[in-house]
Amino acid sequence: MMNNQYLYGDTKRLFLNTNLGCHAKCSYCYLPDINMNIGAVPTNKISVENLLESLSSNIDFKKGKCGTILSIGCYSECWNNINKDDTIKLINILLEYQNPIQLATKEFINGNDFEKINLKNLVYYNHLSIFVSSSTVTQFQRYEKGTIDPKIRFDSFKLKSKYNVPMYLYIKPVLEYITIKDIDLYIRVIRQYNINAIVGELFTTKKGLLAPIAEGKLYYDNKNNDYSYIVNKFSLYCDVYKHSIEPIIRGIINE
Repeated sequence: MMNNQYLYGDTKRLFLNTNLGCHAKCSYCYLPDINMNIGAVPTNKISVENLLESLSSNIDFKKGKCGTILSIGCYSECWNNINKDDTIKLINILLEYQNPIQLATKEFINGNDFEKINLKNLVYYNHLSIFVSSSTVTQFQRYEKGTIDPKIRFDSFKLKSKYNVPMYLYIKPVLEYITIKDIDLYIRVIRQYNINAIVGELFTTKKGLLAPIAEGKLYYDNKNNDYSYIVNKFSLYCDVYKHSIEPIIRGIINE
């Protein structure tokens, strides 16, 4: 496993970050646990060229449709005004490798920006997947301070049908006693846009099952009593996954 916060992971999935830190200040953010800043403009940028050079020399990177899944962001907000242009540039180059690419965001993705991606280079349905993240709708100003209103974020889902790109409601993490209050709102979004969902657990520093990020410093918190209820409720309306790579792998296998 590569010891590099801009690029790390394994043959199954590599995480790519053009920046480290986040301007938002979500209450559940794991970045402070790994000594990264939140609530301020991050200034730890790396050029797309340097990031791609690291990727090409990484022994874990396997090119192609059945190769390494490339996940953009997790140590930064990859679609904010600071990072968006770099993210688009990065995606356009990565598309040439034909690896599955995933992007998670708490921002609104408008059509004009999305069309800057070379969509003609998408060669299969799961080539690029978008995950719109939210842990609360009605209380986002308290728990996701510094992010855009989820109701605006959810307008991004209009891209799914227009561009035939897979998009997912990304409940990451489930906040106990909080997320569940908005379950009817989430179901309304699922039905309106005909989307599937990822329902993820909180990352914690308390030892347990190791998380896929932070190189051994974070673990899954599996003590949330609301988690199973939300998964079961969503399952009445859509496919529900625990991990974001699951629908990508399943989609490629079933093609």
